[in-house]
Amino acid sequence: MNDTLRDYQQEMKLRLFKEWELHRSVMVQMPTGTGKTHLLAAIVREFLRGSGSRVWIVAHRRELVDQIEETVSR
Repeated sequence: MNDTLRDYQQEMKLRLFKEWELHRSVMVQMPTGTGKTHLLAAIVREFLRGSGSRVWIVAHRRELVDQIEETVSR
């Protein structure tokens, strides 16, 4: 999988990390087709590399969790 993020995804990632440091809770909302899963996978990989912690992903459908897990593990 290509880890390169588009400019708007990179900007969102930086904003997310900044808000995480301030609040320890964030929500990202982006339109369909903007690469939310790809962005989430990049964020999760970076977080796991830096901390060795666990990540908890919640979605309203099991298929979405499976898709995210598959994308992160690539």
